[in-house]
Amino acid sequence: MTGKAGRRPATSTTPGRQEIWEAIRKLRTGFNVDDLIDHSCANRKTISDYLRCLVPGGIIVQCEDDRYDLVEDRGFHAPRLNRQGKPVTQGAGTENMWRSMRGLAVFSPQDLAIHSTTPDVSVSEATAKAYCGMLLKTGFLRVERKASPMRGKQAIYRLIRNTGPKPPQIQRVKHVYDPNTQQVHVPGGEV
Repeated sequence: MTGKAGRRPATSTTPGRQEIWEAIRKLRTGFNVDDLIDHSCANRKTISDYLRCLVPGGIIVQCEDDRYDLVEDRGFHAPRLNRQGKPVTQGAGTENMWRSMRGLAVFSPQDLAIHSTTPDVSVSEATAKAYCGMLLKTGFLRVERKASPMRGKQAIYRLIRNTGPKPPQIQRVKHVYDPNTQQVHVPGGEV
């Protein structure tokens, strides 16, 4: 079952771009779609679509006989590119906030917004506050110091459930999906 616009639901375990990217990094040169199917277990269309993003992005080059070579290894995380090979920034704010949380010992929403904003991605204090609120309700964060609105002080949080490199995703139904553990968390308990 797919969600809006044919995308996989957030809780799907069907191999996707990350698994394809890991296979590309392992094979490096002279690989084709069939090789990627064997190494990633992703379907042919998903692989072909992703290759069509990586070529114009300069990450891979197409050689003879429909084979490809990796020319720019960007590390563990699969490059997020559109069909024109341009970076996709949707979700980048959440990725940056999660990365910042994992690196900071304690933080306020303001700290998180500052550390998560880059030249390409802007994270507002309101966005950081909302993300912290959901992660607090689902047991990822602990309050180190309560907010004091009268004094103009924000709450200070500590990450207590660092499950891996992928950021927990807030779902429309106000649940939090953790792609590292493939678990769904709801305020007050797990689904």
